[in-house]
Parts: sequence; structure tokens; C-alpha cells
Amino acid sequence: MKWTQILGCAAFAAAGASPVAASARPQTYSYAITHPVYGAIGTYDRSSDESEGSTRADAHLRIVVKVLGLVVRRETADQTEVWRAHRLISFQSQNSTNGRRSTISGAAGSGGFLVTSPSGTETAPADVMASDPWSLSRIGPGSVVSTRTGKVSAVQVTGGEADTVLLHGVSQPARHYHVNTATQPNKWEVWINSRGVPIKFRSLETGGAIDFTLVTAPQGAGDVASAAAPERSR
Repeated sequence: MKWTQILGCAAFAAAGASPVAASARPQTYSYAITHPVYGAIGTYDRSSDESEGSTRADAHLRIVVKVLGLVVRRETADQTEVWRAHRLISFQSQNSTNGRRSTISGAAGSGGFLVTSPSGTETAPADVMASDPWSLSRIGPGSVVSTRTGKVSAVQVTGGEADTVLLHGVSQPARHYHVNTATQPNKWEVWINSRGVPIKFRSLETGGAIDFTLVTAPQGAGDVASAAAPERSR
């Protein structure tokens, strides 16, 4: 089983989408993560709050993969971002994979966006986006910094064709976007509803397509059927 950065597949979920209406209360979206072989493997939750012209977003990834009742992979990530005027100001991510921990951070500066990781430091373009489901806001070329590894990558976002996504047995209209890297065309797929909410996103891996599907959303966040989130893996 070959795994790449699962959290990174979320980086492109807001590509080409219009922003959801601002709210004075924190907005929380929860996703179920499924693997084509191992089934339900975890959850991804993202909350955001706006204050004094800035947006703070907190995301939490929890993954447990079991084979014959034995845990073969356990992964967590806790990430915080701060945005201002649609530009990433800073982020910090605490990651753990099978007990191996790492911290990735980044901050805007006069010469670009400085990223610090266990591998060292790297300067990204000032308009770089972080790898979370709500980062990108445009079609075309862009740069993304992985909150898991600190690596900065060039991407090309295309698509936007009309499609539907089945949520809780109900078909939901969405726009379907494709994200290409230099080495992998159509590496990620994202489905966005009319309110700019990523209702599904997908990462194409060696073992198949890993899907993130929205299960709960704030009231008024669009035509998203509310359902109880699946029991979290322990």
C-alpha cells in the first residue's frame, strides 16, 4: 500500500469557487474519508472564524487503517491558518504518522512566504496557497505549500463543468474541478456546490481514489443534507 500526503489532496477543494457568506459564528464542516479497499478510514474537520479582517481556520485529520483488526496505519494532523484579504499570512501544522511527529510552519514576509520544515527552509511566492480544502480561489496556474511536508509545488487547476454528487442518498449539483501537477495530470478532483462549499474531493493514489465526502455543514451553508458524522476511528 503506497500512501502519499492524504491531507494535501484537500488543497484544491475551493478552486474556482465563490466564498461562502461570512458569519459571526465559527463555521465547521466535517468530511468522511474512504479508501477503495479499506472502506471508512477516518475524518477531516475544518472550522473557520472571522475577526477584524482576518480569517483563522483550524483543521483536524484523523485516520486509522485496520487489516484483520490490526492497526497498520495511524495518521493525525492539526493545522491552523491565518488569512487576510484572501492571502495566506501564516500557518502551523502538527503531524503524526505511526508515531513519527513533525511540525511545519510558514509566515509571510517581505521577500515572499517563508516555509520551515524538518528539511530546512524554503521561500514560496507571496500568493502561495496552503494545502487545505478551502485554499485556492481561481482557475489556472498557482503554487501550493504542503502543510504536511513543507514542499512547494506548482499546480494547474482546470474544469468547472456541471456535475452531481450523491450526499446521503440525495443528488447535489456541483462544479467539477481538476488539479494537475507537473508529474500527474488530474491528480486531484474537487466538487464545489453553488455556495462555494467543497462537498467532495478526491486524491488519486496508487491504491485507488481516496474520497473526502461532506457529512455535516453549518445551517444555511447551501443545499447540503445534514447527517450525523460517522463514528470516529479510535
